[in-house]
Amino acid sequence: MTTYSDGTPDERRQERPRGRASVPGGVAPDAPPPAAIGRAAVPGEPEPQRRPRRRKGRGRRRRARLALIIAVVLLLTGGGLIGGTWFYDSVPRPDQLSLKENTEVWSSDGRQLAKLGAENRTLVVMETLPKPVRDALIAGEDKNFYDHDGIDPWGIARAAWNNLTGGTTQGASTITQQYARAAADDMEITFARKLREAVMARKLEKEYSKEQIMGFYLNTVYFGRSAYGVGAAARAYFGVEATKLTVAQAAVLGAVLRQPEPNPVHQGYDPQNNLVEAKRRWAYVLDNMVEMHWLSEQDRVAQVYPEKELKPYQPGQYAGEWGYVDSGTGHVIHHVGDELRAWGISDWRSAGYRITTTIDSRAQTALQQQVYRSHEWRRGCKTTNGKETCTEELVRAVDGKGTLLAGQPKNLMAAAVAIEPSTGRVLAYYGGNDGTGTDYAGVNAAATDSEFGGHPPASSFKIYTLAAALEHGYSIKSRWDSTELKKSRGDEFDVSNSGRENASCGRDCPLDLMTIKSYNVPFFKIAKAIGPEEVVGLAHRAGIGTMWSTGDGKARHLDDPAAKTGRDSFYYQVGFGQYPITVLDHATGVATFAAGGVYHKPHFVVKVERKNRKTGAWETVPGTGEQIVARRAFRQEIADEVTGVLKQIVGAHALSGRQAAAKTGTWENGQRDAKGRRLHPGQNAHAWFVGYTPQLATAVWVGNVRDELPIKDRNGQPIGGSKLPGDIWEGFMNAAHKAMKLPPQPLPDGTGGGIGRADLGDGVPEPTPTPTTVPTTPPCDPATCPSPTPNPSGSAAPRP
Repeated sequence: MTTYSDGTPDERRQERPRGRASVPGGVAPDAPPPAAIGRAAVPGEPEPQRRPRRRKGRGRRRRARLALIIAVVLLLTGGGLIGGTWFYDSVPRPDQLSLKENTEVWSSDGRQLAKLGAENRTLVVMETLPKPVRDALIAGEDKNFYDHDGIDPWGIARAAWNNLTGGTTQGASTITQQYARAAADDMEITFARKLREAVMARKLEKEYSKEQIMGFYLNTVYFGRSAYGVGAAARAYFGVEATKLTVAQAAVLGAVLRQPEPNPVHQGYDPQNNLVEAKRRWAYVLDNMVEMHWLSEQDRVAQVYPEKELKPYQPGQYAGEWGYVDSGTGHVIHHVGDELRAWGISDWRSAGYRITTTIDSRAQTALQQQVYRSHEWRRGCKTTNGKETCTEELVRAVDGKGTLLAGQPKNLMAAAVAIEPSTGRVLAYYGGNDGTGTDYAGVNAAATDSEFGGHPPASSFKIYTLAAALEHGYSIKSRWDSTELKKSRGDEFDVSNSGRENASCGRDCPLDLMTIKSYNVPFFKIAKAIGPEEVVGLAHRAGIGTMWSTGDGKARHLDDPAAKTGRDSFYYQVGFGQYPITVLDHATGVATFAAGGVYHKPHFVVKVERKNRKTGAWETVPGTGEQIVARRAFRQEIADEVTGVLKQIVGAHALSGRQAAAKTGTWENGQRDAKGRRLHPGQNAHAWFVGYTPQLATAVWVGNVRDELPIKDRNGQPIGGSKLPGDIWEGFMNAAHKAMKLPPQPLPDGTGGGIGRADLGDGVPEPTPTPTTVPTTPPCDPATCPSPTPNPSGSAAPRP
């Protein structure tokens, strides 16, 4: 049994036959010392030949103590640093060291969406690794790890001697010392540092087992390829979990540790950069394992260098963070962050969480195949009178292959959100491909100075006005005068029907027909009759959380009791969708109708897990987990009645083999010059298509990437709700239902007018026409009356 110098026995050393290598610390005498953790020393000489093993005995301990005494004496003669060194042992305990560890974000169906964190690290519990794999990882750096007490006295002596004699600094250390050095963030190779790390290493060895210390080291050491720790290294080099490493693969990683990356003197031991030297070092690691009886000679001969299993690497490929920038789900990440912060988790990006989101990768893929697009900007600055002004110019749009945005004018942008009506799960989300930039589907206040995110919903908002009318006793068969309003005739506002002037019903039109044909005037009148606050209130209950007032341009958060939502913010124009809302909120509101009037709070997180540091098992973080919040927004009969009307609007965008309900919306450009004149009168700037089946509710918006310009397609034709947005909606809905294997389900038909009163509108029935008197022909003498004209068909001719 080995005994520490303080008399403490160490039974851990009984696990294998004892033996002694030629040099404490496991470093060959003529090879350059291994680098500090994350930095390798520059190798120069070839790998040394192994010396014959010698029996251990008291002589070795005496020599180790003698080397340490020599080092201390030399340090004392070097400036009296030893006194201060013994007080400089404040290395953080491993359980106090806050390692930056990757957080992983996954879809609900098991596809990784993102990895977050400044460093690429995944902690691994050592007990989950087979012992031969663990041994292979340390055999090249410290083959005497199980025998020493954490320090390399000869290394300390060499460092001191070289310092005093002007020789090169030495970096040979045990892996306990290497961990201590990294934990203290003291990477400089000097004799003073060597003594400090020795003190720290001895303290670690007294308090922790060898397996624990190995775990501290292997979870912190840098393996190259932006990989910190063996968990990230296994992924970066072989694309596997660390628990799946073979001995041959682990030996590759153990060899890499000597010098992971090239420098001006040596190409390092990454096989991609230096295959010949990497193989030589790999063989050295395996030979050390045989020497230490960690691997049999027979198993050593059977090992084959895993060259074909190595993954190619591009600088930055396995960086600590991906999936947030240049990703269609980038904006999902900031919504996930909002939910985790609400649970009090502030370190969610770099503390090793595994977050499972509501996103279904099949639906997300189907959505991005319709709308994915990125934009390139050119930034320029100039200085005038000492003041610098900078502008950005939109250079071009880069489209996803085969998307409906491909080849469209560069100013066009699309955003879309799909929600599961029965739960509120956000199944697919696209607001742009940069989670740090503008979210066109929601609000990303963290990425922008203002709460940008809303777009005028136009006629697609009429679903809420219609539901509010039904709630106030109106019937879809109530009659309305749809004549345009004009100030010149004494009306309060000018309200047009946007070119829809040929209703056959004239001044006496049923409300359901006005919804289908999307007339504005009746919905303006409804908002005036019941109050705009009632329309806003119902929209809020359905899921609209934020609306922007066009008066001051500021957002009104409807959940805030202090939010000003009266007529000073939203006037009668709310009835036909003047005030901007987000695509996410609109999808939520549409989902409420699909769920029969039951609102489900939209959410992005299903579960949050963190690895148990002792067992390696993923465990749910207390206080987290999917929270389905549901409440009735309005009566089911109202939702069904609206659905019955919207089923008649789908038109050319009917889905394959299933029922759907939908509504379009188009809003004209509102830009004005300095004199208040409209710059693009009659030109569309926003277009919507929203709709649902019982399983999926989706809102699609098409507009501008930044400045509000006329939206036209590649052929120069104006874009309305039923065109590009409708095409996107149809393509996505068909693909998503098919990919997710959702069976067709019926939607309700409504009562067709059985709810509410039909006599509450302001319709003006046409007067009943007066019957016309038809003069009669005086009877004639039968003898003189002409004969009837024969009918070619053989039947009697009709009478007038």
